[in-house]
Amino acid sequence: MDPAWNQSKVSSCPLGSDSTLTWTWVSTLPLQCADHSIRIRRFCSHADPSDWSQWKTNYGAQDTVDRVWKKTKMFPYQQVLKEGSTILFCCVPPRGIHITNMTFNSTTSYPLINITHRVTAIAVHNLNITQASGSGVYSWCEDTTEKRNNYCSNFISFCPQRPENLSCGTEDLRTVICTWNPGRPANLYEPYKRTHTLHIKNTGEDLIKCGEWSCRFQAVPGLEWYHVSVVVRNQLGEEKQSYSFNITDRVFPVPEGVKVSPGVTEANVSWVMRGNLSGLELFCQVTADPVEPRRLTRLAEAADLQSTSMVCNGGSDERCDVSLEQLSPNTLYATRVRCAVRGNLEGEWTQPTHFTTYPLVTLDVWRKVRLLSHGQRNVTLLWTPQLSGSASSVKIQGYKVRWRQEGFQWILWRNREQTQTEISIGPGQCDMIIQAVIQPGSSPPGHITIPPVERIEYLRNATCVSGSASGGFHLIWKEQEAVTCGYTVEWCTVGSGVSCTLQWRKVPVGNTSVSLPAGDFKAGHRYTFDIYGCTDEGDKLLGIRTGYSQELKPVQSPRLVEPIRTTSSSVTLEWRYHEDDHSHPGFITGYLVTVHKTGSQRSPGHVRSPFTKMVADPHNKSLTIVGLQEHQKYTFHLSALTNVGPGPPTTVTVKTQTIPSILLAKILTPLLLLLGLAILLCLFWKMLRSCIVELFGYPAGMNIKPIELDLHLHETSERLRCLKVGDCACSDIEILSVRPTMSERTPLIHPKLPRLSSSFTTIPSSSFCPVHPSSYSSSMSSSLPSLSPPCPSSSTQHLHQKGYCPQSPTEVWDSSVQTSLTNRSYFPSVGAEQSVELKPIRGTDSSDISSSPIKLSNLITSEPSEGPQLRPGALLENIDGYITTDSLVKSMTAYMNGQSH
Repeated sequence: MDPAWNQSKVSSCPLGSDSTLTWTWVSTLPLQCADHSIRIRRFCSHADPSDWSQWKTNYGAQDTVDRVWKKTKMFPYQQVLKEGSTILFCCVPPRGIHITNMTFNSTTSYPLINITHRVTAIAVHNLNITQASGSGVYSWCEDTTEKRNNYCSNFISFCPQRPENLSCGTEDLRTVICTWNPGRPANLYEPYKRTHTLHIKNTGEDLIKCGEWSCRFQAVPGLEWYHVSVVVRNQLGEEKQSYSFNITDRVFPVPEGVKVSPGVTEANVSWVMRGNLSGLELFCQVTADPVEPRRLTRLAEAADLQSTSMVCNGGSDERCDVSLEQLSPNTLYATRVRCAVRGNLEGEWTQPTHFTTYPLVTLDVWRKVRLLSHGQRNVTLLWTPQLSGSASSVKIQGYKVRWRQEGFQWILWRNREQTQTEISIGPGQCDMIIQAVIQPGSSPPGHITIPPVERIEYLRNATCVSGSASGGFHLIWKEQEAVTCGYTVEWCTVGSGVSCTLQWRKVPVGNTSVSLPAGDFKAGHRYTFDIYGCTDEGDKLLGIRTGYSQELKPVQSPRLVEPIRTTSSSVTLEWRYHEDDHSHPGFITGYLVTVHKTGSQRSPGHVRSPFTKMVADPHNKSLTIVGLQEHQKYTFHLSALTNVGPGPPTTVTVKTQTIPSILLAKILTPLLLLLGLAILLCLFWKMLRSCIVELFGYPAGMNIKPIELDLHLHETSERLRCLKVGDCACSDIEILSVRPTMSERTPLIHPKLPRLSSSFTTIPSSSFCPVHPSSYSSSMSSSLPSLSPPCPSSSTQHLHQKGYCPQSPTEVWDSSVQTSLTNRSYFPSVGAEQSVELKPIRGTDSSDISSSPIKLSNLITSEPSEGPQLRPGALLENIDGYITTDSLVKSMTAYMNGQSH
């Protein structure tokens, strides 16, 4: 290799002319990638350097690739690489093949570095041990053969760490154990795993192969001081730690064969020592710890352990034993032992040895006293065995009952299945003792005192209590100074109809409350609690509590008392109900009455809203509901109430009474109204008759016949055929004066119309409008038709109002003539002269009426004549804006009579 490429200096002082110096150089480029040459020269003090030695070359793998492998190879291969370092990976292809790409860890491509004309390399910086790839890394080469040739795998690790906390000791003076902390856990396995060896420097022993954490070797006979070293190696280097100790100071005895003989409150623990430690003064410690599932305490680190220390002989055939006292009966314990040479550190704790102390049987005693005649009493003595542990390990053979009264004593024997007995006693104070007989021995006696009759107090009033949120009871009472041995709370289900087992709970002195769990009680059942205080003369009743753990709705409905009293506006309900009955599932707090109105008419969509009345006093069993409607049906639902809600209702329907005066008023009011209307009709009958005749009557002398519908419909349709719906085509109508002879001048003025001036004005043509042809058909009736109403106008002094709208020019009535008015504005084809044509009607003599047409121009003229003139009102009659047909007929008749004359 070129000296200018890499040079280094090594300083060393030679020991002699034959001494050998060693220099290690690590190349960043694997030696297989290229040829490496080296030469050396010497510098001595300030003398001139020596000449360079000859080149020494380390040849790469190019020739091997060409001759042996004949395919591309990659280096380094199967090596342990240092974590965090920079490594050059090279590819050596066969001759004539070139590298095109190189990847590291499968996915990453790196820039190619040309080492020689054949060898290509990549540089990977900061090698890491990742979770994805682990300790192994892979790299690939791609060449001009378009194949991904040759991959190589390597491993990344770290340099060894010096062992920490190195210490050695022995348990039996036969085997020495050294332990240490290896530091960072190794990440490689065989054959690249790091190794640990131990060497005893002051002996000729060979190296000892060790584990990762410890090393074990046999003690050297007669050797007290040991100088050891632990060496850790891998392909990246090695580390060493040394330690010296006196074996007699590092003895940690281990007890073996631990045995326990338990009792009720004590236990005997024994063991032997491993090895022969005779001649050494041993100091041992024994612990007994209760095993509680809820406590996960590390026994070796517990500071409050119950322990006992003792001096033990270290002989191999002698057992050490110790007695543990003040243990709890029937309790599971774990005992452990550790020993040490006096003055040295303690050894390791042994594994726990479990044992259970024998159970202690105690009796919870109570009594139930029933008073008989003449002061005699019947006492039911009850007891419950209380075991400190599992009852399966206790064998009770029976019970011994003793009682003493007035100097006499009696004894009874009861089997182990019996837990109560009845005893008859006198009026004086009586002491009772009961004791369980077990194997071996007996339990502590249970004692109870029955006070004399004259000291017994009977309480009647009970305080209501409610259950707690959990479903149990929490009872509280006042502390009594006379109580010296605690309190007792007894209870039983009341009102259930079946006998129940008396239960009780003892409370230590100084406590004035007790919490009873929900599991002992049922919802909807009433319980009565008697609280007793224990005194020197016996148990004294202090108070009574009663209540439900959980109240429910009532199950019984009240019973109504009949008949039910009613008025016109109220209903009074009375009922019977045993509100203090203990069988109720809750305290009766009152009653609820729901009122529904029934049988009344209501508008669609209207909902009757019932109303309720509540009786807050459970002892009040009557209620008057007021404000009701008279003569109305009501439905009443009566229910008992608890704190939870109402129970099943009792239903009754009642009708309120009717008030006589109101009923009489309801009958007389319509009669009086009808009578008043009849009187008014009589008073105004004449006026009404005249109005009716005027509105609906026909003129006198008219003989109206029914219309022959078919004929006249045909004639009318023929005459209306020329009419069309369109804009109002109006024309001026000139009303002319008639010029008859003086003898023929007969006034044709309607007797009801006033006489108007003889001067006429021309009505503008715009004041007349044609009417839709449908109006003609509508005007046919059995009565005389009227023409259309006038068009509205604000000012007119003419005979006809401005805005007059003419109706059909032809109407048919049952008369002697048929009149036709023709407006030339309607029929433009008609001549300019308007005429009134009189034709005979069927059934009329044609000789009576002239068949020649009468021209309107001869009847009406615009100029005055010499004789009597026909006024406009005499020709046409305008009543309420209409031209009446009867006036026209009369005028025509008068005219024809004049002509005949």
